[in-house]
Amino acid sequence: MIMLLLIVGVIIFVNLSAHSSIGSDSTGYVTKDVYSHYGQSNTKIAVITGVHPRETLSSTVVPYVIKFYALTHNVEITNYLVTVQDNPTNFDIGRANGQALVAKYITPDIKKSNESLVIICHDHEKGYGDGFYIATPSMDSKSVTLGTAVHSLLTNFNYYQRSTDEKAQSSSINQVDIPIASTGAGVFVYEIPEWYGYWDAFWNTYSLIDTSVKVIQSK
Repeated sequence: MIMLLLIVGVIIFVNLSAHSSIGSDSTGYVTKDVYSHYGQSNTKIAVITGVHPRETLSSTVVPYVIKFYALTHNVEITNYLVTVQDNPTNFDIGRANGQALVAKYITPDIKKSNESLVIICHDHEKGYGDGFYIATPSMDSKSVTLGTAVHSLLTNFNYYQRSTDEKAQSSSINQVDIPIASTGAGVFVYEIPEWYGYWDAFWNTYSLIDTSVKVIQSK
């Protein structure tokens, strides 16, 4: 009985967050969960999941990694969860709706906070990058500095930078990545290979968050 109560207590504690709905429209809605179990922390990061609704591995795994990491570390991690309801399975429309929800609700909310880093989570198909990787499409100095430092410690990840010789053409870069970087936060685009299993995705995501936190705390 005592063990059961202990397990229940841990489950409740892990799931404790400051939960809120920050916006909705005809295309979907955005919720926000802030995990900070040990008082005010100077280390604050945000993680965005669900932007592209067909990418279900990252949107399933990453929120659990956030809960687990926040349970064992004195950090503040915000999970912005995008839920697209209008044509979520349509590749182009679903992506466009998710990106618009980020631009409409998440970017203004991040602008009011003081996040050191924002990680935007995706799955990728074979041939679209190699393995687990981060990218810094905004190519601002803060994102690149953080990306370089994280990659030097997390060598099993790849790190991609965008060429700045030409203007960015991607709608997600122009609508999501660059506007978030303009708030002053570093921005990583994090890509999980969609064919990997749950636990590979879980532990690699944990390693990314842990390494990112260590880099931020070392500054």
